Amino acid sequence: MTVAESSAITAELVAELTAGVTYVDCMIGIGLVKDSEAVYFQYVGEKETVALVDPKSGKPIKKFGNALLTGISVAEDIGEFKSTKLNLYLQTAQGRTFMLTSGLNTIWSQCVLTGLMGLWNAGGLDQPISIETWKGNAKMKPCFASIKFNNQKVTDAHMYEQLRDSRSAGDQAQTLTICKQAVELLDHAIKGDSEYPVEVTVSTNNNEGDF
Repeated sequence: MTVAESSAITAELVAELTAGVTYVDCMIGIGLVKDSEAVYFQYVGEKETVALVDPKSGKPIKKFGNALLTGISVAEDIGEFKSTKLNLYLQTAQGRTFMLTSGLNTIWSQCVLTGLMGLWNAGGLDQPISIETWKGNAKMKPCFASIKFNNQKVTDAHMYEQLRDSRSAGDQAQTLTICKQAVELLDHAIKGDSEYPVEVTVSTNNNEGDF
């Protein structure tokens, strides 16, 4: 058997085999430990997680700034409980890629998606953004989030109202559907092949009442 030793052929083969695969330097979960003040947790191996804290102050990191959104997806049947997850792929100014992941129906994911829909219509999907996460005061300590573009919080009024109504009705299936539709639209927008007019509002508040 003769094996062709061509770097060009090898490069093409690797490109074909890895098409659609996103490599990340770091995978970060949201609010994995209810009783911890930390909100971001880095996955280490398959089961271990480490809270992300400022190395100087020791306080939990709650904000990622100057990050570029490079991809978004939904992953289903994840883990022991077959969860449906939202995956955000972001790139630092130094070119490192990290992924933020959380349950698709969590308040955090709903906040993020509502913000990203507003970001899209503000023309900021291809610009650096900041993502801030904090814990609420309710018993289960849900995590909330805001997306900022040019130091302004962005949100989408239509999606906000849809999610508010579905939560009020206790319709989890509808909440998931709304979130999945947003991910699909944002995915196409990031790839530059979609147009979808929605209303954008700008807010400067950061509290649970926003959601």
